[in-house]
Amino acid sequence: MGSKLRIAVVANANSIHTIRWVKWLRKKKHEVTVFSLNEGEDCVYFGPEPALDRSLIFNLGKNVRKTTNELQTKIDEFKPDIIHGFFLINHGMYASRIKGYPKVVTALGSDVLIAPNESKLMSWIVKRTVKNSDLIISVADHLNDIVSPWKENHVESITSPLGIDVKKFKPLKKENLIVFNRGFKEVYSPLTLLEAISKISDKIKNYNVIMCGKGPLLEKCKKYVSKHSLNDLISFSGYVPNEDLVDLLGRAKILVSPALSDGTPVSILEGLASGCIILSSQIPANKFWTVKNKTGLSFDAENSSQLSDCILKAISDSSIEEKALSFGPQMVEKHADWNTEMLRIEQKYYNLVKIAK
Repeated sequence: MGSKLRIAVVANANSIHTIRWVKWLRKKKHEVTVFSLNEGEDCVYFGPEPALDRSLIFNLGKNVRKTTNELQTKIDEFKPDIIHGFFLINHGMYASRIKGYPKVVTALGSDVLIAPNESKLMSWIVKRTVKNSDLIISVADHLNDIVSPWKENHVESITSPLGIDVKKFKPLKKENLIVFNRGFKEVYSPLTLLEAISKISDKIKNYNVIMCGKGPLLEKCKKYVSKHSLNDLISFSGYVPNEDLVDLLGRAKILVSPALSDGTPVSILEGLASGCIILSSQIPANKFWTVKNKTGLSFDAENSSQLSDCILKAISDSSIEEKALSFGPQMVEKHADWNTEMLRIEQKYYNLVKIAK
């Protein structure tokens, strides 16, 4: 490979995705500095983040320009070979506005599927971010299909699921565990799972349901569990550290993802690699990964009755578990190995830097 690069990563310094990205690059001896709108360790802070609302129209984006200028100054001091921003809004948007360097931006999901539909302003911001970049990395094909028409001719767009460490997530001795690991936001539809469990609670008494993560719907979900007397069946773990998650998914028989929209869901990739039966909503993000009679079963989004049926079928049909243990790990290793995808993107870095020179 070529010489080592100086890389400016413009992203939330506290995100696990940012941390593992930077860790991999540094392991390859690249010099990396994180520029973040969020205060944190090991980063150059350029916040606070200005609101992206109608005030931009009235003040011509004064605060956004000020934040952009601050980021430009800090990046110029670092003198990178290339800039990589994450999320088409906020960090990605600011990365795309920086002048003088090749620019990569990663589209992760809601920045393509949700934000552009919120307002004309948000749509304009997202599309302008794409046009001002040199390479757009979408984490799923359905995102790339939406993004591609927005780009200028010079902008390259590729799909990369980014992936997971397939050496870390492995099947262990399976237990009667059902895991939800998406967090408690509307888009992840945790109440769909609770409603499904309440319909069949008397039929799955020998199972434990563990709901992981935090979010605005957590308290509502806890109240639902108490109201329907499901405390002996369902528990809330809070945030689960990665090393504990590896063990939990390794032991779990079923992983449920009822999301309403998504990019490439890392939680499903982790579940597949761990040999879990995947029960997921029928949305574009899940169609490739949840394969009937191979890796799991699907249900209509927000349809708790269908999810109940899927749970009962997964529990009663041992062949489903056997196939998930076989096909899931194979699928992730072939299509979503973290190291393979990172090497591919590293090569894209070198190509862009070469062109810029």
